[in-house]
Amino acid sequence: MPTLPPVPALARFIKPTLDTPFHIDYRWWEEQGLDFNVQLLQHLSPELREVYSGQRIGEKIDLIDWDTGEVRQVEGLQYLITTRCSKEPGYILRAPTLLEAIFRAFLSNGNHPLSPRALAPLVGHPPEQVLRVLSGATVRKGLRPVMD
Repeated sequence: MPTLPPVPALARFIKPTLDTPFHIDYRWWEEQGLDFNVQLLQHLSPELREVYSGQRIGEKIDLIDWDTGEVRQVEGLQYLITTRCSKEPGYILRAPTLLEAIFRAFLSNGNHPLSPRALAPLVGHPPEQVLRVLSGATVRKGLRPVMD
């Protein structure tokens, strides 16, 4: 597998493959001046959206990766999606578009890198179609190849 360049500006010169790992690049959200929490609210289940309405967004909590023991701070909304919404049957597949389904897959797994080949069964589309969505000229929703 080719190693991607460490400079994000150079990434556009590398053609991702079916085995290139992608993730949500949180820096992209900051660079665009967008509030990640607003996006997260849209991905809450209807029940949790109702419960969460009126709550303060942007509160961070500790999330423990039980496989690695790593503790990192995440948005409270992201924690709800990772621990509650993602457990609902069909959560990812109910997304209105393939892009949204891919985004939900990363939210559900704690933003661990996944290749189009690994994403395909989660989102119900062929890996080639997933790759086309992820490797377009425009970065959408911060979905980018992982930089080493």
